[in-house]
Amino acid sequence: MVKPKSVVLRFLSPRQWRPAGWILPLLCLLTFIFSWAAVFPSGLVERWYARGIFPKISYVVGKFADSVPFSWLDVTIPALGVLLIVLGRKRRWGILLKAAAGFYLFFFWTWGLNYHRKALSSKLQLEATRMQPQAMTEFARHAAAELNRLYSLSAERRNYPSDELETRAEAAQRVRRVVAIIDDRDWESAHRIKVSWVVNPWLRSAGVDGFFNPLGHEPVVSKTVLDIERPFVMSHELAHVRGYPDEGDANVIATFATLMSGNPAFQYSGWLSLWLYLRTPELDKLLDPGPRQDVQRIFERARIEQIRWVNDFQQALLDWFLKANSIDEGVRSYSRVVLLAAGTEPFWARFR
Repeated sequence: MVKPKSVVLRFLSPRQWRPAGWILPLLCLLTFIFSWAAVFPSGLVERWYARGIFPKISYVVGKFADSVPFSWLDVTIPALGVLLIVLGRKRRWGILLKAAAGFYLFFFWTWGLNYHRKALSSKLQLEATRMQPQAMTEFARHAAAELNRLYSLSAERRNYPSDELETRAEAAQRVRRVVAIIDDRDWESAHRIKVSWVVNPWLRSAGVDGFFNPLGHEPVVSKTVLDIERPFVMSHELAHVRGYPDEGDANVIATFATLMSGNPAFQYSGWLSLWLYLRTPELDKLLDPGPRQDVQRIFERARIEQIRWVNDFQQALLDWFLKANSIDEGVRSYSRVVLLAAGTEPFWARFR
């Protein structure tokens, strides 16, 4: 049995505090502080990192991500769990600290620095008048009309056995085109949509449709997301792959990718996602029975799957994480899509 005093003395001994051994934790702390304080110049990040260095990183890591059909999370999470138990039992806290610091530094410098790039809104043509309350009401009416029109056109395609593979391929192609037009940069990145069997139970109970694994550059989508949701959800996660960490920006890119697709099922999914932010009891009356039933299907899935405390914890954690990375709106940034979608509508055709 090790006496408490001997543990403290061992931890405070000069051998444990060799300067070289604390380089990673120190760099991690400084990087986190600089990120929290938003000291990275957005212009330089946009020009030199997001449009210069990052596409090269994305290409290399994307090859690794797409090399296997399963999610790397299903391998790394159990392995890290075992490592945590082993090192914890042996009280190798220094190794755990350095490993955590290494993971954070890898995350930040291979993808996370994109949090400090220019806002997507600064790169888009906008008509401010279309973002006023009256214009937004008209935009919502237009969304309802499009949902009614597209419902019968997209319904035929939804039941094809090959739809999943087609949807994945088209989502990757559409997001690549939209980002290439916005950033004037085109490159090959990870495009293989994954399902994580280890993480999927958490996604369901937390009410999360998908997420991006920044360590492996993997777009991961919940297995239970409905067919009508999948084109938009996949496009949203693929926007993260291409260096847009802000949730609102990823929603906008997914909107352009789906609404300007030639596939009615993609268009329907894009309008349906916008409708969830636009809808009111009065506007819901504008929907035909088919689209109205689809909206209820989405809410019913969430009601069945979500566990309240898990969802609340997930929302709080995500809100903190986004704000720590200079997204001041936190989780509210998701809903920014309706304003930017309405304001950019006259210029959507460029994303076809």
